[in-house]
Amino acid sequence: MYIICYGKSPKALETGRKLIDEIGGRYVSGTELMTGSFVVSQGEVNCAVVMILPLEAAIKAMEETATDKTRGLPVIAVSPEGRYAAILRRGSKPYDRGCDDVYAAIVKALGSFCFSSFEGKAGITGDLANLVSRYGMAVNDEEVFSKVNEKIRAGEKVDIYTDLPIVFEDPVIDPMTYTLHTYPYDLREDFIKQYKAARSGISEPAVFITCTYLGGEEDKNNLILVPKILSLGLEIKTKTDPGYCRPAIKRSLINHLLNPLAVAKVAAAYSARDSEIVTGIAEELGSEVVSFESEKISKTKIPMEMTFSPEKKNDQATALALLGSMEGTILIRRSSSAQGLVFSVAVSRSSIILP
Repeated sequence: MYIICYGKSPKALETGRKLIDEIGGRYVSGTELMTGSFVVSQGEVNCAVVMILPLEAAIKAMEETATDKTRGLPVIAVSPEGRYAAILRRGSKPYDRGCDDVYAAIVKALGSFCFSSFEGKAGITGDLANLVSRYGMAVNDEEVFSKVNEKIRAGEKVDIYTDLPIVFEDPVIDPMTYTLHTYPYDLREDFIKQYKAARSGISEPAVFITCTYLGGEEDKNNLILVPKILSLGLEIKTKTDPGYCRPAIKRSLINHLLNPLAVAKVAAAYSARDSEIVTGIAEELGSEVVSFESEKISKTKIPMEMTFSPEKKNDQATALALLGSMEGTILIRRSSSAQGLVFSVAVSRSSIILP
């Protein structure tokens, strides 16, 4: 355990020396703190910066001395007289794990007259229940979901990994609860590797919010949330076999690394909305059917139109996927099979708002 003490008044110096004698550590100057020119023992994670200042001054000093070298460390405020101790910042990995232990050691060293009953982070924000409800998210395991929500309500920090556009609802409070790791769609393979590392125990368990198919294996440690934000556009051919399409659509989506649970809408031409193919696929995916008139489909502008083939130039499947997604982003462009199943997939253009 190691503490980096900062303070100037005689009382602060006296309190700091007491803490260093009990816990271990050193005093630093303001210059050292601002430049991060001090050394923390390699492998030491039970470490924190201790601002021995009045609370308002400690908060200001924390803000003004944050650098790339120091912002990962927890910050604990201690009054110069040693009458209270409060966690101002829990830090980031790996130091956040030892924050509570350092805090407990400081309170113990200051003695029984130290006030330490400041409220923690419990109740600082809502859990993930509203998020799941708002976006119709599928949950991989209800027990894991409950455990994650308990952690959030208790004020613990949660890692969230995603390959979708996600923004914080409150950019001030929410980062205190969630550490958001975002992967661009073109780095989806790296995102999948991160999940496999978490599932195998190489990295810490986390929350994964994604439309990417991460496999069908049971996972009792990580929480996978799949939002219903995909639109599947269907182009009906005369040779299309209804009996083939219903089971084949899930296999096709998974082959494209998309989770079938993420499909919110099956989009078809108005004339085909009640066909056995359209209603069967929608039932298979648990999705609603949306339909559009032929004129609207033909007038839809498709990015990078395929002009080398008359059939692909009139790309009805992609036009329908775009219409269903409110002109979102194309993920699958005109996938087809020998049995006549032709579909495209687009993702809604709007960001997911967390939490």
